[in-house]
Amino acid sequence: MKKILIALGGNALIKEGEIGKFEEQIKNIDETTEKIAELIKQDYVIALTHGNGPQVGNLEIQMQCHAEIPKMPLDVEDAMTQGQIGYLIQKSLRNLLPEKEIITLITEIEVKENDQAFENPSKPIGPFYSKEKVEELKIKNFIEDSGRGYRKVVPSPEPKKVVQLKTIKELIEKGKTVISCGGGGIPVIKEKNKWKGIEAVIDKDKASELLATSLGIKEMIILTDVEFVYLNYGKKNQKKIREIKVNELKELMKKGEFGKGSMQPKIEACIKFIENGGTKTIITSLKKLIPAINGETGTQITK
Repeated sequence: MKKILIALGGNALIKEGEIGKFEEQIKNIDETTEKIAELIKQDYVIALTHGNGPQVGNLEIQMQCHAEIPKMPLDVEDAMTQGQIGYLIQKSLRNLLPEKEIITLITEIEVKENDQAFENPSKPIGPFYSKEKVEELKIKNFIEDSGRGYRKVVPSPEPKKVVQLKTIKELIEKGKTVISCGGGGIPVIKEKNKWKGIEAVIDKDKASELLATSLGIKEMIILTDVEFVYLNYGKKNQKKIREIKVNELKELMKKGEFGKGSMQPKIEACIKFIENGGTKTIITSLKKLIPAINGETGTQITK
């Protein structure tokens, strides 16, 4: 029984150019689960995490376009999308593996109330707006994003503890496939011995690292929309990184080699995972999952 954590990027559900129609998401999820099912058949036990950015963005639009729909806070939107995406993934996997138990767990992650991120909201979420619409909606914190308009920004605190870890661990030890920590988990704090959801977004790759480390899993795979991490990405002299040691990767990151809003959070998560006892992390595309696990492709990061 080989335990691994697979972190699904947003392209596993909604690909570039799509708007997230139900039929689109079903098709994309079926393509994703075919590869995961192949690993389960090879006796892998998988802890599965996923993003939820497009789904939360769609919820934001729905609630703002219809006054009669009560607006839900962000932690509730996280819970709604964890259930939605988890259901679609587990149903698709169960159709491929009817004899296996696939479980989705609505997952909270504890953060610290005094995290500095709360002083500087920086994570863009939801749709792009005009300046006039931002003022009309009374959005307090926003930024101009990529020349496409203005977006709401929220804090992105560091994940400290997976609240449902004990249950996830028990299921993994029994060989079950567990879908958890969707969208980075629901950020919560403990206030006067009571749990309270907060308006924030936890980076999904950092949450995945925390979960893998907490479970004692030694191999983590982050799936994104590129087969490799590149040096000089997007330039004529871009170069694939096939195999690299953590110390080399840290030096490259210090030099600003990786984009802060794209590859850098994945790199940071991989470095932390190895430094916390993991043996290998892989960054690759969904299509290359199987050959990457076999060491044939993808960026392979080791100690």
